[in-house]
Formats: sequence, C-alpha cells, structure tokens
Amino acid sequence: MTTDETSTLELPEAEATGKSPVPAATVRRLLLALFLNFGITSIACYSLLPMLPVLMEGWHSGPVTVGGVLFVFSALRFCGFIVVDRLDLSRVRLTLTMSLAVAAGLMGTAVLLRGVRTAVVLLIFGVAVCMSINSVTVRTCIGDFVEAAEERVGAFSRLQVVTNLCSAGGPMLGALLYFRSAGSWMLVTALIFGVSAAMTLLAVPKGLTLSTHRSPKDRSWWRGALRNRDLRRVALASFTCFILYSQLFSAMPLYLFDIAQPAVAGSVFLVNALLVVLLQMPVGRWAGRRMARSGGGLRMFAAVSACMAASLLLTGLSHLAIAWLVLAILIFTVGETILGAVNDQSFMAVKGDLDTLSSVKSRMAVTALGSSVGSFIGGSCSLAVAHAWRFDAYWYLIAGLGVCAAGAFWKRGRG
Repeated sequence: MTTDETSTLELPEAEATGKSPVPAATVRRLLLALFLNFGITSIACYSLLPMLPVLMEGWHSGPVTVGGVLFVFSALRFCGFIVVDRLDLSRVRLTLTMSLAVAAGLMGTAVLLRGVRTAVVLLIFGVAVCMSINSVTVRTCIGDFVEAAEERVGAFSRLQVVTNLCSAGGPMLGALLYFRSAGSWMLVTALIFGVSAAMTLLAVPKGLTLSTHRSPKDRSWWRGALRNRDLRRVALASFTCFILYSQLFSAMPLYLFDIAQPAVAGSVFLVNALLVVLLQMPVGRWAGRRMARSGGGLRMFAAVSACMAASLLLTGLSHLAIAWLVLAILIFTVGETILGAVNDQSFMAVKGDLDTLSSVKSRMAVTALGSSVGSFIGGSCSLAVAHAWRFDAYWYLIAGLGVCAAGAFWKRGRG
C-alpha cells in the first residue's frame, strides 16, 4: 500500500554530512521511535485516503471536482521534499512532533467545521502537507543517522514492513467509521494523529538535528534530469505505472463503497495490504534478478503495467463477485510490489551525470505527478463514465491504457 513512499531525500548523502557519529544506543532508540511514528501515522493515513473520494462523491460533487480534490491531495502528499528543501526543519523531534500535532489539529478542526465543505477540503489538504513533511523527515533521519549502507537498507525494509502491517487496518477502520458518521471518521483520524504526535515527543531522543548541507547543484537538478534521454524514458514509464497504481485509492473506493457493504469494501484494501507484506520479499528478489539480466527497468515497468491492466480488466468483469475481486487484487499487488522493487533502482541506473540526490528528487517528482494525474483520472473520469454508461466501462478503458503501455515499454526495453 506504500509503493509511492519508498525513498529518502538524504539517503545518498548520508555518509558525506561531516557530522560526528551518533551513539549506537541513540540510533536504536531513534529507529524504534521512527517505526512507531510511521506505523501509527499509517493507520490514520490509510483511514483517510480511500474515504476522501467517497466523502466528495457523497457531497454530490461533480466528477471534475472529485478529481480535482484528489489531484491536489495527492500532489501535496508528496510535496514534503520541496518544503524540507526550503525551510529549516532540521530539529528532528520538533519537526516530527509538530507535523503530526498540526495534522491532528487540522482534522479536529474539520470535525467542528464539517458543515463548511470548502473549509474541510482545505484542512484535509493541510493534513496531506503535514504527512508529507513527516514522511520525508522520517526517511531523512534514517539516511543521516544510520551510517552503514547495509544497515540503512535493513532499516528501510523494516520501515516498509511496519508501514504495510499497520496500514492494513486503516481502510477498514475508515470505512466503518465513515458510514457511521463523517464526524466520527474525522475525529478518530485526528486522535490517531494526536497519539502518534505524543508518542513521537516521548520516544524520539532529544538534541538530534539533520544535515542542512545543500550543494549548488540542488537548485538546478531538474535541468539535468530533463536533458537525460534515458531518464526521460524511465520517468515516462514510472509516471504511467503510477497513474495505474493510483486507481487503487481513487476509482476503486468509488466503485466498491457505492455498491458493497463497508466491511466488504474495506476488506479489499485489507487484502491488498496483507498481500504486499507477504509478496514484498519474494517478488522483490525476482524483480531485482530480472532487472539485472535485462539490463534496465523498462521491461519491468512493462510487467507492472501488464499486471495492473489484467487486474483492472478482471475488476470490471467481476461484477463485485468477491472471489474474482480478491484475484484481481492479488494480480494488482504483484504489479505493485514489482513497482516498489524496481522504481528507485531504474532511476539510479540511468542517472548518467546527475548526482544521486538529483536522481532521487527526479523519482519523487515523477511519483507525485503520476499519482496526482492518476487520482484526477480515477476521481473524475470514472464518475463521468459511470454516469454515462456503467462503471465497468471505465475499468476496460483504463486496462486498455495499461495494455498499450506494457507493449510500448516492452518494445523499448528490447532496444
């Protein structure tokens, strides 16, 4: 469920900060606090994420409005690296605690103002920014304070597992609360953010600060990225795959929660999260070997597109038969785990003259853009097609996009 959040802004630079090493006991305490922070926050995040399009549709918002809100929310959810680049957010405990405390306050205010729809939407946008700052700061902490490369990889792997395990119950919780009342859903989400903020304040060691070093290249990284032809190809493939991936939290909730019972609809997202945990390691290893043999990532992006296209086609054909839906989610999750395994490395493999940090920023920008565009399509086009014909037709159209993309990436991968 967290394919779109697997990198850190400072990871490549961690060993060049020039800071004195932090004691190992402090690092272990910090890692435990970061895992708790991200785990608890993931429950709130995935309680909010799939219910946002349902909230907008329940307000009888038009397709363009629903898509527009999802576009902005997704873009803001990935903007943390921009904010961190421009503000002094180097004090670890303060930044982590305040980002979550502000998120809790914004959601709590949304409960009080839930009759003012524009205000609620703006407050939720603020929550997206807070989650993004928290996410980037957590990952930057691992990059800055875990010195050995192998230990950093292990820390990120454990963070991913904790995130997926904790986020598994978020959609189910969100669905049950939302269909009881929107106010209950917002209030409990605010309380979860608050609990995460309080835990962070107590658990994160005092006095830790992040490196604020910025090289002159940092401000013009995008120019070098645009001049790199191979990176542009990878960026287009990644962008397309994230359009397909974002259907899971844009069109899928609108489809499921409109017809199925909340518990049944929520269970689909629960299955996805649990399958990610189970498949992450074996599929990741297979994808890594295949990528190494093929000499690049385009064929792996073709595999991602093919899996997601097959899954979305099967969703349209399932007519909400639970067995077929579970099979569709299984196939989708295989594509999701392949994407998570090869996306970062594909950008690294074609970075050319770019420094590693610029490659990471390029990946994060493409993820943000693909997820935002995909969320807009999933929120607006799915409703427009459903109103004009049937929702099934939307799944066939978006599956067709995936098939075309898979063919194009496979052909390019041979070259």
